[in-house]
Amino acid sequence: MKKEEYIKITNEILNGKSKNVMLSQIENYFLAKDNFKIDKPKYNISDKVKLKKGTLLHGTYENFNGLKLIVQNGLVSNFFTEKVRGTKYPSSVGVWNLKKDYDLNEYINFYSGGTIRYNNLYNKETKTEVIPYSDMKNINEIIEKSGFQKWYMEQTKEARFMPNLLSDNVQIGIIFDSDNEYVKKILVNDILSGNMDNEVLKDFVVDKYYDRFLIDVKNKDDFFTDRESAVLFGIPSNFIEGILVGRKYENDEKMLKNIKELLPNVYICNLDGIVIK
Repeated sequence: MKKEEYIKITNEILNGKSKNVMLSQIENYFLAKDNFKIDKPKYNISDKVKLKKGTLLHGTYENFNGLKLIVQNGLVSNFFTEKVRGTKYPSSVGVWNLKKDYDLNEYINFYSGGTIRYNNLYNKETKTEVIPYSDMKNINEIIEKSGFQKWYMEQTKEARFMPNLLSDNVQIGIIFDSDNEYVKKILVNDILSGNMDNEVLKDFVVDKYYDRFLIDVKNKDDFFTDRESAVLFGIPSNFIEGILVGRKYENDEKMLKNIKELLPNVYICNLDGIVIK
């Protein structure tokens, strides 16, 4: 879809401050799309991938087909597509936004574990934490030492949408170049940052969740995490610097070739955090 079409849809759907914010975001998106370029892979084969604080990542459960669509159209929100899913933020795209430096393999080990919530039976005391994959074998001991009587665990949000050590369902994760002036402008309008005007947010969060959202966004824990960003409108595909593949794709030379042909200036890395192409 062309820039003019996105602007037309925005003018038809939104009004006031919300419309101005979205139009500004579209402008910044296309400014980045037209001017930012990655000329060569950031790493060589066998290098260990390191992720700086602020790195953005995204996974697609549609795997290679999903990657092709993102490369072709950019990572653009459901607000402007017919593929509307049950998302709380249809005007935005979800990415992981790292709050500290990681080795990639360290981050994968972290999010391939589980998110646990502890509660006491007779008071409101509660605690949350992420148990990394490498510590899951000690889960009974960890729970026992917590001192809480009740607990609940689920997979991390990253493990639902990114290649991980638990499941082969998702084979494609996207690593964006996040250290440039263009991405910083785009991230100004992050719905989950807690910095946006409530009057604007009301148009960008589904009605039935809006009141709860205002509470959750100010009380983040390991379930409503501070590792997430919901970026208004979208992120252009020319920010893609790396592709993380799951074990199936790692061992599929034809698929690796397809990815490299699609994105020749991008490195491909595996779940060990090592560049393989």
